[in-house]
Amino acid sequence: MAPMCRWVLAAVSAVAWGQLAAGGQADEVAALAGDDECGLGATCSLHALQRRMRQAQAPLAEILDEVDGSPLGEMLIADDLPAGWNASEGKELQANSAGTDCAMNPFARECILYLSCFGRPYCILGGYMVVPGKPVAGMESINSGNAASFDYLMSVAHSMCGGTGCVLITNPVHHRTQDQLHIHFRHYNAKGGAVKKRLEASVCGKGGWVPFNIGSDGCGSGKARAFNFFPGVFSQVANAYGGGSLASVGITVWSTSECGAGVKTIVLATTHCSIEHTISER
Repeated sequence: MAPMCRWVLAAVSAVAWGQLAAGGQADEVAALAGDDECGLGATCSLHALQRRMRQAQAPLAEILDEVDGSPLGEMLIADDLPAGWNASEGKELQANSAGTDCAMNPFARECILYLSCFGRPYCILGGYMVVPGKPVAGMESINSGNAASFDYLMSVAHSMCGGTGCVLITNPVHHRTQDQLHIHFRHYNAKGGAVKKRLEASVCGKGGWVPFNIGSDGCGSGKARAFNFFPGVFSQVANAYGGGSLASVGITVWSTSECGAGVKTIVLATTHCSIEHTISER
């Protein structure tokens, strides 16, 4: 039977700290919890933070291993996500969050996806997302120096939804509610189909990257390219943007049979926007 995520963030947090206390560390846990420097949303002193994470990591691994029913280090497929992880409060998170270091704050609301996939090569979450198990904040963490190490995640997403009705999506910084990289794999809607037709008209028969303007969603300049194969997507986009951080870049990946000679891949890179909700249905 496929493992299911059957917990919410608050419950996991309570169990984790309960285990620490039961292990004879109640006094130190209480001291840390009451330390003004370690309050929610504050920055702990280095020594206190190191102690907190040394204590939390082992129980965290044990809890997730027990609840998931599958060993850490293996890929996880979870159809359920913690209740409310991306509900209306997400809009506040998106507007107010300055970014959370999920490796140091795994129980933060912005780190639910990281916590869900902790210690695994990748996870398929909610039936529509690929998430790495190591802490990766998002597109701002990717550049030409490390992009190749993330290309496998896009290939996994393609393996989950690789037909000509699918689109793979990543959002840039300031256009997400979670501070853990995640790739959506979805079927596109009517507006997505219209964008795809424009893309096909722009890139089919062309070599290299061509300018492409979405014309909506507050997007800046964009560029698109057709490939005869499924490429290392993050590597290709990082090179197209000069090798620096992809913080402001969102990516969509499409499969098409309209360019002739079989199925080709179209990669669209947009800037300073998310087109996720325009081109696909939740």
